[in-house]
Amino acid sequence: MFQLSATLALVISAVGLSGATPPQTPPAANSGAGLLQSGKASEARDAFESALEVDPSSKEAQEGEVAASEQLALQARKEGRMNDALTCLVRAQQFVPKNERLLYDLGIQEDDMHLYQDADRTLTAAEQLNPGDPNVIYAVARVKMDLGQLSAAEEKMEAYLKLRPGDASAHYGLARVYQLGLQFDKARIELQRCIELQPLQTEAYYQLGDIALGQGNFAEAIAEFAMTLARDPKHGGALTGTGQAYFKQKQYVQAEEFLQRAVAAAPDYETGHYYLGLTLARLGRKEDSERELTLATKLAGQAAKSARSGIQSSLSTPNQ
Repeated sequence: MFQLSATLALVISAVGLSGATPPQTPPAANSGAGLLQSGKASEARDAFESALEVDPSSKEAQEGEVAASEQLALQARKEGRMNDALTCLVRAQQFVPKNERLLYDLGIQEDDMHLYQDADRTLTAAEQLNPGDPNVIYAVARVKMDLGQLSAAEEKMEAYLKLRPGDASAHYGLARVYQLGLQFDKARIELQRCIELQPLQTEAYYQLGDIALGQGNFAEAIAEFAMTLARDPKHGGALTGTGQAYFKQKQYVQAEEFLQRAVAAAPDYETGHYYLGLTLARLGRKEDSERELTLATKLAGQAAKSARSGIQSSLSTPNQ
């Protein structure tokens, strides 16, 4: 998962809270530094912004503005106030427009809020300031994948892996890019590499199972899903996939067992309800089947509505 870039320890170092006051530091910046050290991030931000209104080039005030804004955004994220976190970072950018760390934070926030076009622009700007930063390269790759720009995502993920070849999550990410591009042999290689680097996990096994399921290799799919379920017995995707594999082999009793577990573990996952409905029909339980199929249709409609709302929100958000 992505995280905002700064820690409080680094923040204190960055804004010069060691007790030594740099020469020619605006008084408001010194005031902001003290406020930040005492945990008053909001008041500190106001002080840094006052300093920047007097001297926009003050490095101390710029670093302090970024540090205080990061703290406020992190707190908002912890409390689930994602819009407030975004507003906080956008406000900081108005005072410090070309700070790589702030652009990275803002891009991650936008990506987490599914504002993919904005995130792409922001992270591209961050990369231009420091082309070799692996964290920014990885973030750009993720956004490119979210945008469906698979060639660009592949290029960036490969560039990241040249810098950090031992990152299991990046091999997983590259595998997902290959999956979306229907390059399943390449996806398998990356998923297997991910497992080699991080054997105790669930998701790489799940994706291997999903590939096998899609290609009609049902026994292989069940085996891979079993590896996922060994670590996470309530993994809705693996339970559903196992049920699907048994359904495709006309083993309806086994299919029902896993699909009942699937809808209990992931009640909002429409595919589980859909295949459970089909399975119950094969078992002659018409009323139960119709109930599950109706629920699957309802969930599909809700998912489509949510996706449309997300697109409209992104389109209505002004460029930052």
